[in-house]
Amino acid sequence: MVLRLGPQPEIKTGINAELARDVSTRLLAGQKEELIRFQLSKNWSAEEVSKHIELARQNPFFQGALSLSQSLGRRDWIIETTRRSHLLLDDVAEVPRLSGMTPDQFLREHYVAHKPAVLTDWIDNWPALKLWNPDYLDRKIGRTTQIELQKGRSKTANFEIEKLKLKTRIPFGELTDFIRKDEPSNDMYVTANNGATNRAALDPIWADFSVIPGITKSDAGNDGFLWIGPKGTLTPFHHDLTHNLLIQVTGRKRVHIVPSWEEARMKPLNKYFSEWSLEKLKAAPAASRPTLLACEIGPGDALFIPVGWWHHVEGLEASCSVLFTNFVWPNDYTTPFMVG
Repeated sequence: MVLRLGPQPEIKTGINAELARDVSTRLLAGQKEELIRFQLSKNWSAEEVSKHIELARQNPFFQGALSLSQSLGRRDWIIETTRRSHLLLDDVAEVPRLSGMTPDQFLREHYVAHKPAVLTDWIDNWPALKLWNPDYLDRKIGRTTQIELQKGRSKTANFEIEKLKLKTRIPFGELTDFIRKDEPSNDMYVTANNGATNRAALDPIWADFSVIPGITKSDAGNDGFLWIGPKGTLTPFHHDLTHNLLIQVTGRKRVHIVPSWEEARMKPLNKYFSEWSLEKLKAAPAASRPTLLACEIGPGDALFIPVGWWHHVEGLEASCSVLFTNFVWPNDYTTPFMVG
């Protein structure tokens, strides 16, 4: 039997893949043809560059990419106008510390407005504020109770991106003994990523905290995530797909925050993380450095981090934190692109 194939597309010759990519990237970025020819003249003749420009414009795949690029360009323009408008405010780099805020005020002035804040009086009635220390936690949870955490973080460069590889089960007492040493370390940390596995093991201390009336709700399967670790823990710049309420129960943390409208300057990596380290970001030239906010939170503080806002968290002391995403208002901002 002879297999007959339909008409085959003509394979164009004389195309340099490197030059084609460079030309296409520049065209999609909106560069003028004259500028492209000038900037590439050191390595390519004007004739070769012009040929690849024409081939790109005729290519249907490029035409589709150009349409998408123009749409994204308009979106980037809107984001940039938002950024410039916010920079007109004198307090743009401050995270306010507030008390006495009602749920309606919080909804209007922070949740909808996407403005971070430290709320200082929302959990004054939590027993955890007085009870939680290593001895109490040992008694309530049990030193031999197996828990899951991330271990080996200090020896792994991209420890958050590779967090699934670092999941380890240990007796709870091993963690509290490590914390009692009071030595700075990022090696061992119970995080929200361990929440599903640890919910049953840590259940005895769930009665020590509660929902915040008018702000959070009781939601089976989403009633809080615990973070427990020594001083020195570090979470690099990243953003989440929900509004977060980071509540500090014991110890202190320093949090650096970058607004969502600084997306272009945050050098996104793997959708959720950033190429920036805190040190390099602070040292970057002002023209390329995103707006950076900072605050410290201690026992009783609740830090609201709006969805899409980048944050970097450092444990200044051994600490326990509770993270809430179970707000009474809609809080699901996942899309096929972000979770794919």
